Amino acid sequence: MKRFQFIVFVLTGFLLAGCGRSAVAESLWQYGRIEAVKKSVTTTTKAWVVNTPLDEERTQYTISVHVQDRIIVGSYELSSTQSDPPLEWTSGYAVQIEASGDSLYLRSATGSLRLHITQRKTAGPMQPISAEEKKRLSELNAAPQSMIGFSKAAESKAVAPEPAPQPPPAPAAPSTGTVTVRSTPFLSEVFVDGDSMGYTPAKIALGPGKHTFRVDKPGYSPWTKVVTITVGSELTLDATLGKR
Repeated sequence: MKRFQFIVFVLTGFLLAGCGRSAVAESLWQYGRIEAVKKSVTTTTKAWVVNTPLDEERTQYTISVHVQDRIIVGSYELSSTQSDPPLEWTSGYAVQIEASGDSLYLRSATGSLRLHITQRKTAGPMQPISAEEKKRLSELNAAPQSMIGFSKAAESKAVAPEPAPQPPPAPAAPSTGTVTVRSTPFLSEVFVDGDSMGYTPAKIALGPGKHTFRVDKPGYSPWTKVVTITVGSELTLDATLGKR
């Protein structure tokens, strides 16, 4: 009986140790590359004042990331705690990624974000991370330097003069075009290239090129259209859905 108890104890410890290693492995940061960043703006009427609608705009970002042989898609809503993605996050930009449950964490030298995972799909192998990219990303994990032997006298000598104020950077040139989508009936779901971008009326910023729009609502036949976007363009689509 004692021998049996000992075997059960050893097997339980082995399984717990294996689970612990698995949990640690899943929490490690990995290298990834930005696949696409899409922005959608949904306008919602909150109230009416003397026949004038008071609209509220909600901005949502959808970011696709290539990691190893997978594409992970996440989205988040712009808020006081979540800002716009860094301008450097364009297709192919190297980032660090961690997927934990339904949360997707992205970080780079230019910023970090937390997203809600909406889709996982298989893909071909990711383009390898270069040595220069690894060096830049590895600095995110660097521990602060030791303060041992750092005296007050040394601190006073090491204080650098305050840098002269720099002029604000020039605004970045636009890199997208915008499409306003309206529909009959109201509050129909808008898909761009197969990804949900919110509900009508919606204002969507997209990169240049051809994009497939689909407007859909239960009980109605879907409406589709292929549109070519150019940098700085502003288009309006009016979708009329017929009942099935």
